Amino acid sequence: MLGKMKMLACMAAIVAGTAQAGVIGVGGFSAPTVIDFENAVAGPIGNQYAALGLGFTNFDLAIFATSPAPKSFVALKYVDGAPQIDGTITFSSVITRLGADASTNPEDDTFIDAYLGNTLVGSHFFDTTGDGEGGSFIGIEFLSGFDRVVFRTIPVINGALALDNLRFENAVPPGQVPEPGSLALLGTALLGLALARRR
Repeated sequence: MLGKMKMLACMAAIVAGTAQAGVIGVGGFSAPTVIDFENAVAGPIGNQYAALGLGFTNFDLAIFATSPAPKSFVALKYVDGAPQIDGTITFSSVITRLGADASTNPEDDTFIDAYLGNTLVGSHFFDTTGDGEGGSFIGIEFLSGFDRVVFRTIPVINGALALDNLRFENAVPPGQVPEPGSLALLGTALLGLALARRR
């Protein structure tokens, strides 16, 4: 009986943990919306992509290479020479996946914080490099959904962050997004059933 209880407790923990999936690669997207910033207007990006359901805070338009591809227009978190300021992207609807080609100074690293409303869904650390001449892909997936992401850099050099080929999607049908609280409640219920059965 004790073995069954342990198994049910493990299952409950696994179920509760499925609310967040974590890091995702460029191949993990099914049908994303992609923004390459080639049609952006010089200066702050702000609401230039409001028609696609997102807005940018503390990102300007610049030209850098964020992947092996040639230099092109990118969203640059380097506002008025103060790159330590966080950059934010806000979405008009809930999404589950976000990714981009990213470039930072080799000594600087990047954190992505995902929020649903004012609730922190999760954070991920990326060891980013590139120095504006290349870079790597950074991507997150949280099945609980999020509608805002904050990009933070550890400014060893200057904390600048360039993003290109930004992609995002909601991979879970509306109304079927699992909520962390509901999954935790389900896990607690399974554990309670196991204890009741033992008695």
